Amino acid sequence: MGTNQARRDTGRALLEFQGVVFGALVVVGSAILLSQPGALDPLLYAAGAGIITVITVITVITVIWHNRPGLQRFAVLLPLLDLLGIRLTAHAEGATLSGGALLLILPIIWIAYSFGMRGVLASVALLLVTSPVGLLQAYGGDMEPGNFTRIVAYPLTLLILAGAAGVSGARIRRKKVQLAAQTALTEQAVQARDDLIEAVTHELRTPLTSILGNAELVLHTNDAQTVGRRVGIIVRNAEQMDTILADLLLGRSTGTALLGLHITATDVGGLIETCVAARRTAADARSVSINVIASDTLWADVDPNRIRQVFDNLLTNAIKYNRVGGTVIVSETRLVTTATFAVTDSGYGIAPTDSARVFEPYYRTESARRSSQDGSGLGLGISRDIARRHGGDLRLVESSTRGSRFELTLPLALSDHEDVVAQPGHESEQIVA
Repeated sequence: MGTNQARRDTGRALLEFQGVVFGALVVVGSAILLSQPGALDPLLYAAGAGIITVITVITVITVIWHNRPGLQRFAVLLPLLDLLGIRLTAHAEGATLSGGALLLILPIIWIAYSFGMRGVLASVALLLVTSPVGLLQAYGGDMEPGNFTRIVAYPLTLLILAGAAGVSGARIRRKKVQLAAQTALTEQAVQARDDLIEAVTHELRTPLTSILGNAELVLHTNDAQTVGRRVGIIVRNAEQMDTILADLLLGRSTGTALLGLHITATDVGGLIETCVAARRTAADARSVSINVIASDTLWADVDPNRIRQVFDNLLTNAIKYNRVGGTVIVSETRLVTTATFAVTDSGYGIAPTDSARVFEPYYRTESARRSSQDGSGLGLGISRDIARRHGGDLRLVESSTRGSRFELTLPLALSDHEDVVAQPGHESEQIVA
């Protein structure tokens, strides 16, 4: 988008400049033809005017109809050719630096303004090459008083104007760079805000769905034990929503899209049990059975709300994209300092072309898009970010027509179970609470 805009701006500026040069040539040429028709070399003048006319036509065609990138690449070449054309028309008048030669001011100032000193040096070199021998010899001998303005004052004035134009152009280019940088920062801030809102919206949807589902079950049952269990799930999910909203306010006040981590020694086994209980209603609706093969108690240094969110996302996907009557298995593998939790489903799997992109924001696999299940494509990306900020990871390790397997790796708890807090963007720094 930015490149195309810069190309259009360059083309428009060249077209405007070329229109000024062509118009000035017509006015000056007409004046010379009317005042001194006999002193004009028609062939030489036609050659110079023809060069400028051809450049003008090429610029008009390129800018209006094609807007080719080559125009920007050769932008400095066009005013240099204008210099050559103006030089020929000046020679045709029989004068070296008078009459139509005044038009040299236009391309030289344009080149100085747009391209700086390199363009000016190229212009001066071209003028020296195309200057009459008599003019160059005048600088080496005795100078007649009448020639001072023509061969000294005029070139010096032209160089001063070119220098002023170059300085102004450089200042404006610096301002454009600064403005572009400020615009980019503003766009990044707006994007960060949008990402935060979308992420929090996605996070809120899961506990809200659980609250609504369990509330509906409470309304249709009189069993006190069932009501108590469902109310407990509702309360836990409401607390999770409250935490997310508090983090949203924190993100707004600190200007960061990263929600804070509140690390504490947590029983992940209990978290899994809570998440499975919250997903039972959705699983029963599709006749999906959930089997947990893990320790009843397993301590890890994590943010319980964030890790519960990860398990919620994994279980929700495993149920949502499973076969009717399928199974979901949650298993655990423990090492010395880490534990890996696998969520395996019996769904239709993820195509190899989609496997590498399942963690990209907003990306949904082809099978997910064809299904009737709603989704934003944010859940897995958010979950992996949470896992990595804990010093762990979330990976898709297997997927076939028999199902998919995701593995979540987390660090085990410190021996003394100290509560710590990690600030957004400083996950490696842990402060004892």
